[in-house]
Amino acid sequence: MHAVAFGVIDDARGRQRRRLSTVAVLAICAGIAAGWIVARTGNPSATRPPTPTAANRVAAGAVFSQAPDMGVACHSGACDSVGLAVWLRRPAVSVRATIAGHPFGLTTRQAQPFMPSTPRKMFVGYLTPRRLITQMRLVGPPSTWPTANTPSSVVSLRITYRGGRVVTTRLRVPVQPGWG
Repeated sequence: MHAVAFGVIDDARGRQRRRLSTVAVLAICAGIAAGWIVARTGNPSATRPPTPTAANRVAAGAVFSQAPDMGVACHSGACDSVGLAVWLRRPAVSVRATIAGHPFGLTTRQAQPFMPSTPRKMFVGYLTPRRLITQMRLVGPPSTWPTANTPSSVVSLRITYRGGRVVTTRLRVPVQPGWG
C-alpha cells in the first residue's frame, strides 16, 4: 500500500511542477510581449492623456457675443441669490464664474428655453450663498436702486472649449433687480 500512496503523491507533485512551469512560461511571454509593444510605440509616456493647458487671459469682447446679464434672483422667498447669463461667440464645453470670491458653474440646461437654436453658446447659473448681496455691498432692496448708479460687481469667468482650450476673462457687470 505504501507504493500506491507514494505514486499518488508523486503524480500530484508532478502535476504541480507542470502547472508552475506553465505559469512561468506564460509570465515570460507576457513580459516579452509588453516589451515588444513598448518598443513599437516608442516612449510609454506618450500614451498618457495630455495635461490640461494653461488658461489664456483674453479681453471680454473676444469671447462674448453680447454683454453678460446679472441680477438679483429671489428663490423661496429670499432675494439673496445672483443669477448670471453669458452669451459666447462660439460653443463651449463649460463655463465657471466667480463673483465676490464665490465660484460657481453655469450650465446650458437653464439657457435652453432662451436659445434652443444655438447650443452651447448661452450659459446660465445662480450663486446662492448667504448674505451675498451684503458682501457685494449692494445697499437697500433692489427696487430702490437708482438707474444712474446701478451697482455692479467684478465677474471672473473661466471658459473651456472643445479640444481643451481654456480662456479666462474679467469684467464688471451691472446687477439688475428682479432677475430670474
